[in-house]
Amino acid sequence: MTVHSLAPETLGTGDDPLELDTHSPSGTYALVFDVPELTIEVGALGEQRVPAGSYVYFGSAFGTGGLRRVLRHRRVAEGDHDVRHWHVDYLGGHPDVTLSRVVCVVDSDVECDVAATLADGPIAGFGSSDCDCTSHLARYETVDEALAASTAVFRQKG
Repeated sequence: MTVHSLAPETLGTGDDPLELDTHSPSGTYALVFDVPELTIEVGALGEQRVPAGSYVYFGSAFGTGGLRRVLRHRRVAEGDHDVRHWHVDYLGGHPDVTLSRVVCVVDSDVECDVAATLADGPIAGFGSSDCDCTSHLARYETVDEALAASTAVFRQKG
């Protein structure tokens, strides 16, 4: 199983190995964010304090469009899409938050497995309103640590 680690700016441009501009494979993904300390409103979870650090959000895309969903997340992070539908939209759409990396595996439904292994974030229920997981958000000190942890858990669980 191949773990793809992609720069957000290459997604959907014809330069990404998943060819998301023309294909829509299913899979599980991790969005790696660099976050300053902030307080944000997260939909039904209400106002949340988010300590500074690097965060990994785990999601899956097995419906129509598949992993092309990460293109939507990138547009939210760039400020090009204002609709807040999922918890991650509130974090990723904050103007001071940077989407640093996208990590994904194709045709592997391991969202809850990887979240259960890594997620110990500051917001209980984040991204997990449709499952029994505590959270789908994990915090690390640096982007490199977040990237290494998400890549390793995909290799282990995927």
